[in-house]
Amino acid sequence: MSINEQVERYKSVPHVPQHTQYMNSHIKGSSDHLRNDSFELRQCSPEQVKYHEYIQSGSPHGPVLYAVKGEHWNGVCPAFLEFINQFQLKREDMGYAECGYGIQKHRDFLKKLIKHEHFLSNKDINSDLDIEVGCLATTTRMAMYDLAKVAKKEVNKHSPGKIPVALLPNPSWDYRGIFKDLGFEIVYMPIVSAQGWQPNISQWAEIIRELQDDNRKKISIVVSNPQHNPTGMQWDNTVTEYLLSICAEELAYLLIDDAYYNVHDSRVPLVNGIKTVLRQFNHNNGNNAIVRSGMFNRWVATRPFGKQFSSNTMGVAAITTSPQLLRALNMESWINRYHCNTHNAEIMCSWLSTKESQEWTLETGMDYTNKKSLIKEHLIRSMDWPEAKICVGPSTSYMLFEIPTVYQQKSGGIDKFTNDLFYATGTMICASLFNRGGEPYVRIHIGSHFDVLNEMIRRWYVAGLNYNQPKMFQGKDSLKIPINKMNHRTEKTCLK
Repeated sequence: MSINEQVERYKSVPHVPQHTQYMNSHIKGSSDHLRNDSFELRQCSPEQVKYHEYIQSGSPHGPVLYAVKGEHWNGVCPAFLEFINQFQLKREDMGYAECGYGIQKHRDFLKKLIKHEHFLSNKDINSDLDIEVGCLATTTRMAMYDLAKVAKKEVNKHSPGKIPVALLPNPSWDYRGIFKDLGFEIVYMPIVSAQGWQPNISQWAEIIRELQDDNRKKISIVVSNPQHNPTGMQWDNTVTEYLLSICAEELAYLLIDDAYYNVHDSRVPLVNGIKTVLRQFNHNNGNNAIVRSGMFNRWVATRPFGKQFSSNTMGVAAITTSPQLLRALNMESWINRYHCNTHNAEIMCSWLSTKESQEWTLETGMDYTNKKSLIKEHLIRSMDWPEAKICVGPSTSYMLFEIPTVYQQKSGGIDKFTNDLFYATGTMICASLFNRGGEPYVRIHIGSHFDVLNEMIRRWYVAGLNYNQPKMFQGKDSLKIPINKMNHRTEKTCLK
């Protein structure tokens, strides 16, 4: 570079970016994941439909901010992203896998990891009842789908003509989307705010007794979610023990969803679902009614690692169960798909063996805790939310809050509120997908960087969101009324 070129270079004033790097990556990720130029295809996703409407209106409130499902293009563990970018795959890491639940070296590694991270000792595992751990590289949803097919065949064989029932907590993750599609009747077991968002076994027992008295139906699958999504509350071990006993009595299958086992405030002791059931099996050295019922071959625990490292796209999970049931799941898997993504499993298993992965596991639990505290504080201080109407638990990357009272007076108020909030602020949060006829709460994913969450909160405040707001937002008409945008490095800020 010549002297004159250098002089010209230094005459220019550095450009002040409109957004931080974290906000920019979120904006780019939102655009890449939500944009769909095909009218027909975007009808499959209400989020893509709304995004298209917003963009066509000129993005009046600023770029779309997304906090519905596990948004992890912005919050991915930085060390993991660097690890992936530097990882060198070998030729033998490619190609189909002969076993849908992992090649041997990956299963061996994850079995050691599960035993270590779930604090399993020889006292917990009877030699005759040793666990098997699969390495699934196509998300836990596929393992649940395989389980549903196994369970339904069991009902057809031993209780022909009866309707298989899936017992699910409410609120919960979208288990319904799996089981209902395969012909299961969905029965919800409520979890309510008045009981601290904890399961009420007595209430659940009444629901179960009614099902047992109905000769047309057969309890087939029961879900336990010890680190409960979306409340983040942990269930006492007695809940899983109770559900295990019901499954043993009904010859049903128990699904322990451990999706958020290590996505957790490290200062709070972990509730350990796998250890809980194994101790029940090992009672009296395996000579007990639970084992005699055949229950050891009717339980499975699913634990994805994408949520732990904010990288859902990896789709790698540990599937813990008996060798016999894992074989049955694998057979169902073969019917539907070829088995691929072994290279992702290789990356994930290699990453899990590093100290950086363990450091992030501790740090991210604290990070989520701090973000929940931030949002809760602003809702209470700036938008008049009663503290009792906000749910913050030690697990999961979500939190809940009740919708404004004006929306509670309307049928379908949850979806109406989230739609209106989007049109009024350009921010997407989760509506009734996780909440089937339960209390009027919405879910927000807090995996994004603080910069993104702060901007969401600012927009809510500027648009007039308030627990006691006198009237609803104006629906799509709000797209015609832009709110003040965030300005950086100005003389006077628009923040309160």
